[in-house]
Amino acid sequence: MMNKYNMHYDQNQEQWLVKLRGREYALHCGESFELYIGQKPIPCRLELADKWYVIMNDTSFDLRANSQYMINL
Repeated sequence: MMNKYNMHYDQNQEQWLVKLRGREYALHCGESFELYIGQKPIPCRLELADKWYVIMNDTSFDLRANSQYMINL
């Protein structure tokens, strides 16, 4: 079973982070997880070009640095 985590952007590190057991961990290009769209988790992969984005079902979506996202790892 996967666990839900809050993913947020750190402007100083220029990376997306998740907090696990009291510590923050950076996510890297190519990492896979499930991103919640509403109540539904959708499998996706994190990538970086000019900015961070996710690929899900052969479609890409830019991530908003000022937003937080719920994910399963």
